[in-house]
Amino acid sequence: MVSVVQAFIDFLKNNKKLSDNTIDSYKRDITQFLEYLEKINIGCFEVKKATIINYMNLLKHKNRSQATISRHLSSIKSFYQYLFMNRLIDEEPAYTLDAPKIERKVPATLSIDQVDKLLSYEFEKSEKGLRDKAIIEVLYATGLKVSELISLRIDDVNLNYGYIYCKSTKERFIPIGDSAVDALQNYISVRENVKNNDYLFLNMRGKALTRQGCWKIIKEYTDIVNPGFDITPSILRKSFAKHMLENGADIRSVQEMLGYKSTGSNELISLIAKSKIKEVYKKSHPRA
Repeated sequence: MVSVVQAFIDFLKNNKKLSDNTIDSYKRDITQFLEYLEKINIGCFEVKKATIINYMNLLKHKNRSQATISRHLSSIKSFYQYLFMNRLIDEEPAYTLDAPKIERKVPATLSIDQVDKLLSYEFEKSEKGLRDKAIIEVLYATGLKVSELISLRIDDVNLNYGYIYCKSTKERFIPIGDSAVDALQNYISVRENVKNNDYLFLNMRGKALTRQGCWKIIKEYTDIVNPGFDITPSILRKSFAKHMLENGADIRSVQEMLGYKSTGSNELISLIAKSKIKEVYKKSHPRA
């Protein structure tokens, strides 16, 4: 069974060209489902539609979100579609199953005052303090994902012209303001033997920073600034988008900076306060 799962993962990597994070999610979801099958003594090739429905109900009873359940179902459907295509099963058990409708919630964001409070914190002047300040400044200045941030190298940053070159699945140039430029200059200036192809952000052992490490850094400071309210890289990304939109940036430009492949403007629109939408309408509509 391990070989079948690995063959599926290789198929996703080589044929579907999915990102490493997406592939990791598929592998994790399929592994958890196979562990469930083992507990109820059902073989992987013996799965029926009812088996998958029961598993979805189990996830629901475990208080998993609709988005998580939907992702699990998508992973299982893709896996069994792969098995069917390769004639390892006679029919796809999940073919007619629909993902649960996901309730669209307004993303959690920070106010401009909260961001100012966070970035006005007196960071240490040590290499760690300067690095941490630069990380938070860059995340808010660019709306980068954590995976994109930790992949940046020194030569991806042009401090003279004020932009960052992001080489993710959606390559793009993102402008950065003076505060982020200053924070990066201060951090890079205390690094030893800096080379252009070095990772931009390192841990204190001189290795590339990890996703978990980045989360811990941000949590360290948000506990000080906003006790009891965790601020994550995702919240900083959404705050970047919200503040850009509410200060007059057009949706297409913000989409480009965020690296959205599709138009997907619903999430961005949900970030704009209703009062701001009304204000824009009054300014823009000839008969408002």
